[in-house]
Amino acid sequence: MYRRAVLAGSTAVVLAGCSDVTGLIDDGYVDDTLRDEEPAEFSADAGDDLAVAVDVQQVDEGSAVSVQVAEVGEGPLDARSIEESDSYDVTIESDGAHVVTVTNGVADVTVEPVE
Repeated sequence: MYRRAVLAGSTAVVLAGCSDVTGLIDDGYVDDTLRDEEPAEFSADAGDDLAVAVDVQQVDEGSAVSVQVAEVGEGPLDARSIEESDSYDVTIESDGAHVVTVTNGVADVTVEPVE
């Protein structure tokens, strides 16, 4: 009986941590809710065509959020004002770490390879 309780407890701990484990083995792109000036980092290679989908949840001032895709430490590859939702493609210019940032509100953002 005691052995079963230990095994059941161990299984519960392993299953409870599944979301953290799957987060470590994702494909390296973005699928998240981003808040004002909170960047999400992803890795990409030069020449990658990425689809960016934005669904605005909240605008702080005015009528749109600003969404920017940039290489870390460099200027933006793409910057847009989005009022409700939009989908567009971005071509990555160089290998390495990149970020997507939302300013002036909150938006659900997905960055993934173009299919």
